[in-house]
Amino acid sequence: MPSFVRTRRFLCAYGRAMAQPVIPVVWLVTSIFGIVAGPFGTEQFPLTGLLAFWPITIGLGVLTGGLLRVIVRDYWGLRSFWPEAPLIAVLATLGLTPLFLALARAVAGPAQNVPSIMEMTSYIFIMSIITSTLRHAVAATWPGTPVTGGAVTGMPVTGTPMTAEGRAGTVPPEPAPTDPIPPRCDAAARLMARLSPGLRAPLIRLQMRDHYVEVFTEAGSETVLLRMADAICAAEGVEGLQVHRSHWVARQAILGVMRGQGKVLLALQDGTQVPVSRGNAPAVLALGLKEIPPQADNGPEAPQALAAR
Repeated sequence: MPSFVRTRRFLCAYGRAMAQPVIPVVWLVTSIFGIVAGPFGTEQFPLTGLLAFWPITIGLGVLTGGLLRVIVRDYWGLRSFWPEAPLIAVLATLGLTPLFLALARAVAGPAQNVPSIMEMTSYIFIMSIITSTLRHAVAATWPGTPVTGGAVTGMPVTGTPMTAEGRAGTVPPEPAPTDPIPPRCDAAARLMARLSPGLRAPLIRLQMRDHYVEVFTEAGSETVLLRMADAICAAEGVEGLQVHRSHWVARQAILGVMRGQGKVLLALQDGTQVPVSRGNAPAVLALGLKEIPPQADNGPEAPQALAAR
């Protein structure tokens, strides 16, 4: 995939992570608390030092935390609390401690009452763990809340899964106005309504990651707390098929099939390759899809790299 496409997707993911309305509120509240309480050895700072130190460090911490979340979750594929939260905390501590200490020395005043390295590393590590804990608690309390940020509003989308023979399944009758979600989908709200507004575009694929499902559309990707079966059900109306325990693809996104070394892969329009399980391979090959020669730089390991896009 071209580097500019990866860069654009990264910037979109980072923008969604930073677009949550709660972020400026958290920044303001914690900045005021730091100025008033002077924790972690900053109580001896002059007032001007406190007014500079806490808003700047908390703002940098928020920006850095969002950056690390995108890297750890979307590029490295680590989405469960362990090891995601400790890893982000360690990376943030290593990267921000020297910067925060330099800022503390610049604003501490003549007395140079600067927090020790231990106090500063403890502050950064603890605040990062608290932030990750709150983020996962919110996602667990309201299933379907995007973990990487973004509002959850919008119109529902309906769809129909594809059978193993490649034909669309029977379309269920439209529910009555008093029953906006079909009974067989009562465990999941419509899939597109769970995504940030900027990501509501034609669906490409779904990928299961632990208790989450990463939804890939033509506008990017977002992770929601949802079972794979419920995500497929919520995509009702989009013709597609589940080719692997962890992968579902939209029929219109398939460019062709790739075979090599006893493995079957589906090449998709976004440049990714999705593995086909041995049990599903005969049905997929029976669809008569276009044969695409395997590429040297996109071997069987490519599906494991999908989270980085």
